[in-house]
Amino acid sequence: MNTKRVMTAILSSALLLACASAPAEPETLQQALAKRGYVIGDPVKRLHDYRINGWNNVDRKHVILTVGASDRYLVSLRNPCDGLRSAEHLAFTTTVGKLTKFDKLFVRNPGGFVETCLVDTMHELKKAPGNA
Repeated sequence: MNTKRVMTAILSSALLLACASAPAEPETLQQALAKRGYVIGDPVKRLHDYRINGWNNVDRKHVILTVGASDRYLVSLRNPCDGLRSAEHLAFTTTVGKLTKFDKLFVRNPGGFVETCLVDTMHELKKAPGNA
């Protein structure tokens, strides 16, 4: 068999395989929130820590906190927090009895390591039109 033909076939196959397995564009924050039925609202400076009663991971830098019965807030982090994906519990510091941008979130990964995640900004979340 002709070596040139074999090499051409191998390179063509490799090129097709590379194109077929190209990663999809990463989901934007707005897309991730829209899937959950939310849009970003106004910024907030503090959340009453005694009312925080739940959380959901959005991605490596964003968490949705449930406050009270039905209020939701998006907390953006200064640094990626890989432990959010697998954490079962979330803890946080408060500087003035309220969660602020000067505080930290803590998650314990399955290996027992505690990761510190610095709060950057917080925004209220509103129901997306059509999800009210």
